[in-house]
Amino acid sequence: MKKTSVAIAFFLGNVSLLYAQNKDSLSKEKSIDEVIMVGTRAAPRSSIATPLPIDAIDASILQSSGYNTVDQALQYRIPSFNSTSAAVQDATSLLDPYEIRNLGSSRTLILINGKRKNQSSLIFTQNTIGKGETGADLSSIPNIAIKKIEILRDGASAQYGSDAIAGVVNVILKDNISFSEINLNTGLFSKGDGFSQSFNGITGTTFKKGGFITIAASLQNNNYAYRNGTVNPYWEAQTFGASQAVVEDYLSRFPDAQNKNALPQKTSTSFSANAMIPISERSKFYGNAAYVAKKVNSFANYRPPYWVGPQNNPLAPIPNSPDGYIGFGPTFEGNVSDYGGTLGFKTKTLNGWGIDISATTGGNEILYTVRNTFNPALGLNSPTYFKPGGFSFNNLLGNIDVTKRFSDVFAIAFGTEARREWYEIYSGDQISYNPVPGAISFPGMNASSAGKFSRSNIGVYADAAFDFSESTSLNATARYENYSDFGSAFVWKGSLRQDIIGKKLIFRASASTGFRAPSLQQIYLSTNQASFTNGSVFVEGLFSNVSPEAQKVGIPKLTAERSLNFTSGFGIQPNKNFSMTIDGYWITIKDRILLSSRMRDLGIANVASASFFINGINTQTVGADIVANYRNIDLGKGKMAFNFAANVNYSKILRQSRMLDALNEQRIGRDPFFNRMEEALTTTSRPSMKGVVGVDYNIKKWNFSVNNTIFGPAKFVNDGTSSDAYAGWNAPNEAAMAYLEFRTRMTTDLMINYHINDRNTINIGVLNAFNIIPKWRLINVSSEDYDKAYNAVTFNGRYPQSAYDSQHFNIFGTRFTVGYNIKF
Repeated sequence: MKKTSVAIAFFLGNVSLLYAQNKDSLSKEKSIDEVIMVGTRAAPRSSIATPLPIDAIDASILQSSGYNTVDQALQYRIPSFNSTSAAVQDATSLLDPYEIRNLGSSRTLILINGKRKNQSSLIFTQNTIGKGETGADLSSIPNIAIKKIEILRDGASAQYGSDAIAGVVNVILKDNISFSEINLNTGLFSKGDGFSQSFNGITGTTFKKGGFITIAASLQNNNYAYRNGTVNPYWEAQTFGASQAVVEDYLSRFPDAQNKNALPQKTSTSFSANAMIPISERSKFYGNAAYVAKKVNSFANYRPPYWVGPQNNPLAPIPNSPDGYIGFGPTFEGNVSDYGGTLGFKTKTLNGWGIDISATTGGNEILYTVRNTFNPALGLNSPTYFKPGGFSFNNLLGNIDVTKRFSDVFAIAFGTEARREWYEIYSGDQISYNPVPGAISFPGMNASSAGKFSRSNIGVYADAAFDFSESTSLNATARYENYSDFGSAFVWKGSLRQDIIGKKLIFRASASTGFRAPSLQQIYLSTNQASFTNGSVFVEGLFSNVSPEAQKVGIPKLTAERSLNFTSGFGIQPNKNFSMTIDGYWITIKDRILLSSRMRDLGIANVASASFFINGINTQTVGADIVANYRNIDLGKGKMAFNFAANVNYSKILRQSRMLDALNEQRIGRDPFFNRMEEALTTTSRPSMKGVVGVDYNIKKWNFSVNNTIFGPAKFVNDGTSSDAYAGWNAPNEAAMAYLEFRTRMTTDLMINYHINDRNTINIGVLNAFNIIPKWRLINVSSEDYDKAYNAVTFNGRYPQSAYDSQHFNIFGTRFTVGYNIKF
């Protein structure tokens, strides 16, 4: 029956839009880069002519921003996009969580040249931003290979399928170049650490009969930067039950308890290629490929001698050593590889049918190593480094897309996508997890957790575009998908553009439904990891939805999230130099998938707490975006441009899902599956307001740029804030309970570019010029309890800039950058 339904749906053309996300209508047969203006730093980043809100960032901004990674460049340019690393490193050091509109990286689809990119195999499991989420690794494409990035701020499941509830990021690679280019960049924080170096190169050629090939490579290295706090001796002694005299003596020598609150060391090598070869006037082959190999070194929390003593400890010095035993600091290292590629064929028949056939593959692998630690169950016989396993994710896609314009009024598109996904959990060395408790800091994945899991799905879509006149266009899209592991989904989308005063004032709106399939990582991940909670370190177990533990607790099978999205706004362009867009949105998500609270009373052996993935809640997100640009302002002998962009976002929980209702009925008076900490991570952990105000000035060979990024307030509920942190999210007096609030802050980036000649450019930057770091305070905490709560959420002062589990934006302060670019 399912196969019959798929076939019927295909022939009826229940499908979504073929074109890339910035063009919701097939009313004009133009590519993305013909619709959105690019080419100058002051170009509008959102087109007023499209039915949907889009941001565009071109190559010049990426290369001269001073940021080495795509996610950080976007963090300080696009208000609705957020990406911030967590203070606690561990696995969170491998990939920074990112998201659009505070909806999690799992709900933002990444495309490369319009084709779906593979996910990372990593899921964030700490109580930090991005908990329970996964997403693609944006570092797998060298910055120098990118032509531009376009961000659709609207639900797009009908166009692209799962993962596009919040929007789409499309990375467009450089093409049609006949030159070589090299750039060198270095950077250093004002405190003298975090030295980075990058070498990037690209070369390309075009062919006489059309076609091109480009090849790019990048080598990057980023050294450690430390922002260690000063540990409070009283609360340190209370936490570990140690003599205060012993603790004070230790801290007199090591005020930070040798803990490393660090920007991790990262070294990466990446390659990219993009090509198109014509075979006739109407047909061509095309393809692209990318690969990145990355090594990331970070730290777990340092173990002082009053935390883990020298007894039966192979890391302790030999007796009577003059240095004595001062504890040890486990490392956390990850080797990451990510690849992806597409091969395709496009043709246009004599009667105007456009056909695009392509195959896309991609994968991500993470292998862990922990050093300078031991398994206490083995005592002096324990090794001091372990291979605790890892993960991999791979997919293979096939696409067939067909378009046809029948007249100036009507056009259609239809097609299909078939996808196969594989997820594998690698077991660690047996001695890393057995005998229990396993390696201190990260025992990793045991043999019972390991395995290889897969699924397949097929989707079909259709789109119809109507241009009733030059001033009115309407687009309707539908999609049907069937998954082998949870069933089917049908979604639709409609959008409208109406000129009100010619092209000077337009109205645009869209309505859509969406879905997100539970990822294989969320279904099958099982792992144990040391976690810190309210002054204690314990082993937390994360158990898969198909595990015996899940069956014991009554965890049901995950199902797909469902969404409803409305967007409407206006585009204003009174003249060629000024443009502004204002768009509001309203998004509801039903059966939202999340990682549950850490429950301490389940009675599962060898772990102090356990968590599971569940369809936990229904949420509502409302907000608005505004983007304004005013360019070509004469000032002296130069030209000035202003740009302003802002996002206001508010999320709330509408209710618990039926799944969570059923689970909590069994747990009255015990730890809830979804507590106030999870609520804050889901709804208020990103800035409720974020803005970007920029000024560019070009005069002769000089370009001066000032970019201010405003981070509005954000709220967290951290472990140890108070006992109320572990209450259910809907507690009747929740408004009076304790929480942690980050205050509004603004960072300023200054960039100077000097074009020595047409081929040579030098740039100098001061990022976060005024050394602004996050500031926070505890709310609804009494003066008598404040000191205790402060030390609990900062781990006794180890993480004062951000608190242990939360972060507003980068904590490392001012950074100086220098870059040189040459074309030949």
